[in-house]
Amino acid sequence: MSAHEALRTYTAKELEQIAAEQIRRLKERGDLSIPVDIEMIVEQFHGIEIDVHRGLKERHHVWGVVGRLLESDKMLILVDDQLIDQDHLHKLYRMTVAEELAHAILHGNAIRKVKTVDDFLEFQKHIDWDRHDRNAKRLAAALLMPAQHVLQDARGWYSKLVTLVGYGSPDVIKKHLSGKLAEDYEVSLSAMRYRLGEWPMKIYDRIDAAVRDRLDFLE
Repeated sequence: MSAHEALRTYTAKELEQIAAEQIRRLKERGDLSIPVDIEMIVEQFHGIEIDVHRGLKERHHVWGVVGRLLESDKMLILVDDQLIDQDHLHKLYRMTVAEELAHAILHGNAIRKVKTVDDFLEFQKHIDWDRHDRNAKRLAAALLMPAQHVLQDARGWYSKLVTLVGYGSPDVIKKHLSGKLAEDYEVSLSAMRYRLGEWPMKIYDRIDAAVRDRLDFLE
């Protein structure tokens, strides 16, 4: 793929809508649970297989790649073997799979041209790679931490936490709430913190307002 080949970029609203549609399909199947079953979305909705590539991180400095790899006509997501073998990397595994799926959804025409790991690394040299990668990361976050469900759970945790710690410090509530939700959704604490601060939920802003007004609920 040419480093100057045109690739579409997406607004935050479009990315949230794409994620919401995937979550809606899970719900319709009766398979929606928290943490989100990202492997089901990958394999059942998109027909993409997940496989292991030993030494991917060590040799190529990436945790995962996606494309028509290993001389296959099917789309594959390859992840470094450490993500499978080491339990403490489970959350990173989930985010890696979600990000590679996001690239396949958002940049499908380009991704279908990826035949080798080197092809994927070449894809990363695209003139607008940073912007496209941010789109993929945003979609991955919205898939693993669906806005509607995170907001609902945040409201529940806020009411419990404010009863325990009071209205003295919104930062204390934010710290405990983000930790609880990160564990529930099986994502890293940093990923959850970022998600809680961004549109459309802006949960941290809601907490600030609720604590200021001494409310025991989030609007």
